[in-house]
Amino acid sequence: MKQLYIAVADCRKVSKQLLQVAAVYPAKLIPVAKLGAVKLYPDALVIVDFQNLTTNVLKPLKTINSNPELSTLGIVEFDNRKQVLQARELGFFNLVDKRGNLTMLLIKLREMFGDYSNPQLSGDFSEKLVNTVKSVCTSFDQMSIAALTDEPLPVSKLAQSAKEITTTIEAEGLDAWLAAVQSHHSHTYCHSMMVTGHAVAFSKSLGMPEAHQIFLGLGGLIHDLGKLKIPLSILDKPGALSEGERNLIDKHPLFSKEILKSHEEIPKEVVELAVSHHEFLDGSGYPDKLSGDQISQAVRMMTIADIFSALTEKRAYKDSYSPRQAIGVMSGMEGKLDEGLLRSFRDSVLDTDLGHLRRAAFQ
Repeated sequence: MKQLYIAVADCRKVSKQLLQVAAVYPAKLIPVAKLGAVKLYPDALVIVDFQNLTTNVLKPLKTINSNPELSTLGIVEFDNRKQVLQARELGFFNLVDKRGNLTMLLIKLREMFGDYSNPQLSGDFSEKLVNTVKSVCTSFDQMSIAALTDEPLPVSKLAQSAKEITTTIEAEGLDAWLAAVQSHHSHTYCHSMMVTGHAVAFSKSLGMPEAHQIFLGLGGLIHDLGKLKIPLSILDKPGALSEGERNLIDKHPLFSKEILKSHEEIPKEVVELAVSHHEFLDGSGYPDKLSGDQISQAVRMMTIADIFSALTEKRAYKDSYSPRQAIGVMSGMEGKLDEGLLRSFRDSVLDTDLGHLRRAAFQ
């Protein structure tokens, strides 16, 4: 995936529109004045906000368009003739109205940059599996944009995606689903689809009806919605997170609550999964320090699926745990997880009779 840069006059005063872009694409934010000192990746896209730019900071922009490997996009106020002429004089002919909506800007970005949500799956996967992953990614993308623009969330589309996941896992197996979603270039997409797969398979192993499997699948797709308030460059960061970045990410359940409070189309049980999946039975979780019977069975299941996925997924800066190692770590979290549900989950992911992993691909 190409690198995206957002250049502004003052990084402390970024428009809401561009902050929303940073939630959909992993963008690097830089001041225009320092653009000339930044080593830009080949084939990058540079977005420049022309608002509040003074003459003395325009010099770096004159050299940007002289590089044939770079693409540029200018953000201007179309009714501000000075801004438009200034941008064109500097070679910025792809322009977007600053006062336009996010959807129009994203359409332009996809024309120039590509669709970040679209996975590139190899030919090793079946057509059914590929179609399901792509369909789920489209739903996830639509949900993200709707949340950012305060439009109704596509509940029926998300529920249909959850149903597709249940039928695909039944036909192809959980192993195949996990292998496919882990090939997605975005950790954010990968994690949400892994959690959804584990939640669906877990509920099925417990003999729960299809409706409940779909409900948990919907919860899995929405459970990290609050991360839209966090720049994708942090969420998909290839290296280890700083303390500040980790603290910001830990606020995502509160961000989910903030986003979902105005979306009555989302069932309150699904909202609960998004807000409370980091709560622990002993009251040591967050954000509300819930404990014991305050935590529903569905939330307890989602917590198990979320932790297991986080431990077993692959990241550039850490080795993934094998399923057996992950279960070992979780078993050591005494008093935090539902022990009965954890035993059932363990039995669904490990072949305890033979002492071998069912998912050998994750050893």
